[in-house]
Amino acid sequence: MKLISKYFKHFIFFYSYLGNRIIFLVVLSLVGGFLDGFGLALFIPLIQVAGKAQIDKAEAEESLGSLNFLLDFITWSGFELTAVVILVFLLLIFVVKGLFKYLESHYKVLVQMYFVRKIRYQMVDSLGDMEYRNFLGLDAGRVQNTLSGEIYKIVSAYVAYFNTLQSFVLLLVYVVLALLANFQFALVVSVGGYLSNLIFKIIFKYTESASLNNSKLSHKYQSSLIQAVHNFKYLKATNYFQKYKIKLKDYVDQIELEQKKIGIFNAILMAAREPLVIAIVVAAILVEIKLLNGNIAAIFLSLMFFYRALNFIMLVQTHWQAFTANLGGLHVGLELLNDLESGKEQDDSTVLVERIKSIYLNKVGFYYSPEKNVLKNIDLEIANNRSYALVGKSGSGKTTLTNLLVGLIHPTSGEFTLNGKPLRSYNLSSYRSKIGYITQEAVIFNDTVFNNITFWAEKTEANQKKFIKAIELANLTELVEGLPEKENTILGDSGALISGGQKQRISIARELFKDAELLIFDEATSALDSETEKMIQENIDSLKGSCNIVLIAHRLSTVKNADEILLMKDGEVECRGTFAELLSDSKTFKSMVELQEF
Repeated sequence: MKLISKYFKHFIFFYSYLGNRIIFLVVLSLVGGFLDGFGLALFIPLIQVAGKAQIDKAEAEESLGSLNFLLDFITWSGFELTAVVILVFLLLIFVVKGLFKYLESHYKVLVQMYFVRKIRYQMVDSLGDMEYRNFLGLDAGRVQNTLSGEIYKIVSAYVAYFNTLQSFVLLLVYVVLALLANFQFALVVSVGGYLSNLIFKIIFKYTESASLNNSKLSHKYQSSLIQAVHNFKYLKATNYFQKYKIKLKDYVDQIELEQKKIGIFNAILMAAREPLVIAIVVAAILVEIKLLNGNIAAIFLSLMFFYRALNFIMLVQTHWQAFTANLGGLHVGLELLNDLESGKEQDDSTVLVERIKSIYLNKVGFYYSPEKNVLKNIDLEIANNRSYALVGKSGSGKTTLTNLLVGLIHPTSGEFTLNGKPLRSYNLSSYRSKIGYITQEAVIFNDTVFNNITFWAEKTEANQKKFIKAIELANLTELVEGLPEKENTILGDSGALISGGQKQRISIARELFKDAELLIFDEATSALDSETEKMIQENIDSLKGSCNIVLIAHRLSTVKNADEILLMKDGEVECRGTFAELLSDSKTFKSMVELQEF
């Protein structure tokens, strides 16, 4: 089993994606190879019949060895062994071979497209299906590098592997034909071919090692690059970018060193290929003539087949070298895919959420590590299109509670019920489709206003009306009308072309277009100036009564009009009530108001 795993693990991997498509490709290669060999074999009697009216069949059969059945087939078909007849049969064989070659090449492209699409779909699906807690442990650079860069190496590895497989199939075909033509000579050449392969195995080993190192370094480089872009303002303002550039350039140098190694190994392989072929052929002829007392005429056809075979040995080695050069990408891609799938969220229920009527948390607790509870004994009921606010110092559990409400994490104790039933009894995706989420850093895509708000909905008349209504409710009509291309204006990367307040209003409009039944504002106004905050607050107040609203905020003005405020401390609800009630009953809340710690 270890031997099978060692030499066929890559075949098993590709077979798991492509199934019998691989077998069909191999069969097409086999047929094409044998037809090519039969056509080449007919050149021997064609040479012998030159200048004669008819070939001496006995002489031809001796030259063809076990391939004399080709001549038997011609005579069985009722034809004489003349030059014209042999030429016609030779032409027919190569025409049929050409048809099979076309089928093979065309089908190979279709299979490649199928494989690429399937593995990309699988990666995207696995990423989207991953549980949030498991996603937090992933390296963003690793994910981005694999999904954008290493995926091309996986495709290149696939192409190189199947080129290797097809070349190996044709190699076997010509070896079989050579054995049929002259068994003794074929055996001598086979030994030479095997010995040459031992040399190249060393090169393959070093190439694979360099490829794996290259992929790992690319992950680190991508991760560092993402952080550089994300923290550019800070790095630029403090001149730390000068030091950070050294770190980035060091990764670049290391990556280039591994690429250089791969290039050198490729150069050695290409330079040594042809001399080795000739050396093996010359050595085999000398052994056959000098040591085994053979004659050159008897081995001519076998020699011709083996020259073809040795070329395919070199092609196998060249393609395998290309495969090992991209093997690092295949390995890291499979590792990421395995991590994504092992961290998959359990969402097997088919019961859909029609409406969010009520959400109830009963004695809910949560921890990332059993040693420390992040939430403790949380009781909360959300219903009747009311507004709720979560306040408290940093680290009090507000964001964790929000993550729990949207189903990103699940209670480690207590009950979370939706419409009177456990949340996990529903399909989580259908629940989240009812939720709108506006964060401190507004989520804006580098696309048009329309696509940002509608999330790439089709521009139907109904969607256009919903879009207009959403921008009216979010006080965006004047902004959109004033843009150069109105709703078709591109907003730039992360909304670089608009202000912070405008970004937040677009985020609100997106959730209104979605018809969200639970709107969550996670410190959505904390980074805005007072005037813009007031405008956003008016937006929020105008939505009261139309859906359930949960606010997380530090500023007094944002939560003042909430129907119920929960003051959190150390993962627990210390007290709750309206703004006036908390101001009267809670010294902590009163102190926070006085200090403006919102």
